[in-house]
Amino acid sequence: MNQLLKTFSRKSNGSRLLMACLVLLGGCLPLALTPLELDKELGKQTAKQVTEQIGLYEAPVTGGYVRAIGDRLVDHLEDRQFQYVFNIVDQQEPNAFAAPGGYIYFSRGLLALANSEDELAGVMGHEISHVTRRHSVRQSQKGILPRLLTLPGRIVGGVVSKNLGALLNAPVNLAGTVYLASYSRGQESEADRLGIALAARSGYDPQTLAVMLSQLQKAQEAQTGKAVSFSFFASHPMTPTRIKEIDREAADLHWTRQAPIADGRMEFLRRLDGLVLEEDPAQGLFKGRQFLHPDRNFTITFPEGWKTLNTPSAVGAFAEKKDGLAVIGLAGKDADPDLVAQTFINDMKREQKAEPTEVKSVEFGDWHGKLVTYADTTGKEPMTLYFLWVRMGTMTYQLIGLGPERYHEQLRETAMSLRPMTAEERQSVTVKRLRIAEARAGETLEEFGRRTGNGWTPAYTAVANEIPGDTPLEAGQLIKISHEEPYRPNAGGRE
Repeated sequence: MNQLLKTFSRKSNGSRLLMACLVLLGGCLPLALTPLELDKELGKQTAKQVTEQIGLYEAPVTGGYVRAIGDRLVDHLEDRQFQYVFNIVDQQEPNAFAAPGGYIYFSRGLLALANSEDELAGVMGHEISHVTRRHSVRQSQKGILPRLLTLPGRIVGGVVSKNLGALLNAPVNLAGTVYLASYSRGQESEADRLGIALAARSGYDPQTLAVMLSQLQKAQEAQTGKAVSFSFFASHPMTPTRIKEIDREAADLHWTRQAPIADGRMEFLRRLDGLVLEEDPAQGLFKGRQFLHPDRNFTITFPEGWKTLNTPSAVGAFAEKKDGLAVIGLAGKDADPDLVAQTFINDMKREQKAEPTEVKSVEFGDWHGKLVTYADTTGKEPMTLYFLWVRMGTMTYQLIGLGPERYHEQLRETAMSLRPMTAEERQSVTVKRLRIAEARAGETLEEFGRRTGNGWTPAYTAVANEIPGDTPLEAGQLIKISHEEPYRPNAGGRE
């Protein structure tokens, strides 16, 4: 998929695209696809990966607002070739990206930095223009398990990679990847020019794209202490002249303002109120090496010093040298761990001529599980493999752990650490949300922050609200803040 998308560009001819598709996707797409049809097929595949590897953010009010802005822009396209889909991805870093065929994504982190509908329209017009011009699209993918895939050993090389792929809903060498559309400077300039023109035709101020880009730069500078590198700039290269070029292009555009979808700052902010700002507990979160998932009511503790991984499909950790891992994910609904384990054992005997070294029933509170252990000595280094199935209510989860013999105890401890969360653990989970507070006359941002319990620093609050940090606030001035609150599992919409 990665290499296929690298070949995908406005200048590529249909035959070259089709050849790449046939070679890299194993001939899975019809031979008669036109370039636009190929865009649509590639977009569907990419959208599936984004959903499974990053996750979509469920917020009916905010999501509906983003789609309404997008639909207005699409209505003003001069040549509409695709059915556009607008979604929010569950990503705390400010980011926006597009996939072929009309799939447009905004991160919740980028939405939290916006201060007007015009700013969102400017960024959205930019992303739509990448799609309409069929700019080359690449995925920045960092496979986390490359060494495991090359480890010698019949079981590791075959059975484990297949089972891990099923848990992660993706090939294991793509696990934990983040989709980024990477563009050249020329493509960015073209998308800027066409995007602000589209925004202007739709009744939005075209100059606000430059405002939003400047906003992103300032926000990154305000967080340098956290060593944050925003995803947006990783995928959309910034140049010193880019903002000036946008300002110059915007000055030459003639446009007429249309009534915004959200009328006034209060209405605009109301559509952002409640956004999750940092880690989203709905996907589970790490506290040190302990992972807690309040919505699914389980916790598991991974080995000390291992790098952790959390996707909508699975959670896990892998050793520093990438020669050991433990991953847990959903295996199915209403599946009996004993039957699933026995089927697996039978398949291993038939396909790999492998016998388990241990088969053991385990109990985790009210949960029943089955642990099956194997030793793979067919490679240069003996490997220990753990397969655990656990029934949690109506859902059955599977844990896969493997590594050299030196990880034997760590893998077993990880497997046996799985359990329901305690009441204290559930109560300890909090979430940081975007909230709106009114300032008092003459307050400084520092005074305002102490009074409202704002979790942002005064400097970041100033950037997030596009206000001078040293200016006294006005009575009734509406300010976005970060507010830490108790998390309510399975609350439905997250706003």
